[in-house]
This record gives sequence, C-alpha cells and structure tokens, in this order.
Amino acid sequence: MWALLTTLVILIVLVLSTLVGQRDKAGRSIAHRFFNIFLRGVHFFSGMEIHWHGTPPETPHVMMGNHRSYADAVVLPVSFPVVFVARYETKSWPIVGWGATLLGTIWVKRDKKESRRATRAALKDRLNDGYGVVIFPEGTTSTGPELLPYHKGMFYTCAENGFPIAPAAIEFEDPNIAWVNAEWFIPHAFRHFGKKKIVVHVSFGPSFKDNDAEQLLEDVRNWTQEECYKLREILDQKAS
Repeated sequence: MWALLTTLVILIVLVLSTLVGQRDKAGRSIAHRFFNIFLRGVHFFSGMEIHWHGTPPETPHVMMGNHRSYADAVVLPVSFPVVFVARYETKSWPIVGWGATLLGTIWVKRDKKESRRATRAALKDRLNDGYGVVIFPEGTTSTGPELLPYHKGMFYTCAENGFPIAPAAIEFEDPNIAWVNAEWFIPHAFRHFGKKKIVVHVSFGPSFKDNDAEQLLEDVRNWTQEECYKLREILDQKAS
C-alpha cells in the first residue's frame, strides 16, 4: 500500500510542480484539479473514512484548522486553489516535505521574527492573487480535544486587510494519530497508516471577518474548540 501511495504522491507533485508556477487563473484552476485528484488518491490508498459536517467556503478564504496530525492538510477539501503554511522543520521530511515544497507551501521559522514577518507578507500576496490559504494556528500537533494557544500573527493580517477566515475542526477516531512526544516520524506514520481504516470527522464553520484581530482570534478559536468537543463526543459514542 505504501509503495503505491508513495508512487501516487510523487507523480502528482511532479505534475503540480509544472503547474503551480503559473500565476494566471487558468493555470491555478488546472493545478487545483490535480491537487483534488491527489487528495482523493491519498484518501483511497490510506484507507481514510472521512465524515464531513457543514460546507467548506466556495471563495478564497484563510482556512484555519486545529492541528491533530500531519494528515490534517489532506482532509480539508476546498473549491479554490490554495497554498499551505507549515513550520520550517517539516520541510526536509521525505515525500511529505518534498511534495509540500512543490505545492508552493510557505515555510515559517516560528522562532524567527523576520521569518514570521516574511510569512505574513507572502500570505497577503497569495490572497490578493486569488489563492486561499490553509494554516494551522496552533503551530504543532496535540491529541486534543483541547486546543493549544493560537499564534496571533495571521489574525492581525486578516483583520488589517479584511481577509475572511473559515475555521475547520478535525478529530480522528484514534487520538494517538497525533504526532507528539518527539516520536520518530516514519515509525509513527507506518504504525497508523498501515491500518485498514482511518476514521476522521471534519466540521466546517461559518466565515469570520473582523477588523479587531483579538476578537477575530477569540471567535475563530471558540468556534473550533466547541466543534472539536462535539466531534470527540460523536466518536466516543460510536466507540462505546
């Protein structure tokens, strides 16, 4: 299974690498179609059973999800071209990091002020150019259902420029899929993605927009936290 999935990922990202550089609307649309094929392939070959609640936005938004796993990005289908924001440490990961780089991911060194500033500028450029952005404001994974504190930077960028935020809540049936405690990435990935089925629930929230960054952060985080609790309750009830 993994050999086939790896081959699929490599093929798709190689195709995408020739397309994501096209800045015109047609090029972005073609790249996005290939990206959706990539997502469906990952879902199928990894045995993901995804239950979606609500409707994702149809126009470019900043999509903010809670962070449970390195698989979070592939459970957020969107109808518009997107770029991702991820911590710089994952850039060197085999396959995952390589493919993310080809997809145009914006890498941020969270401990470097100048990197955070450059990231916000890049995000503004992407959004003004018609892209959506997928970001996980906790900055790292946790087992949940409680959220970690959100990084504030992107909320100020959205408030200052009027960019809308669409929150998403993600909960896996097995909370141990969260990559925590400094465990080696490859053994963890093989243990969990070697299973026949991976059940995950994803909720999409309403669009939030506010010129007050602190209020925007509070509203988005509160909605996501409550929704994570609801999804965890659904999963725990099914398991009992």
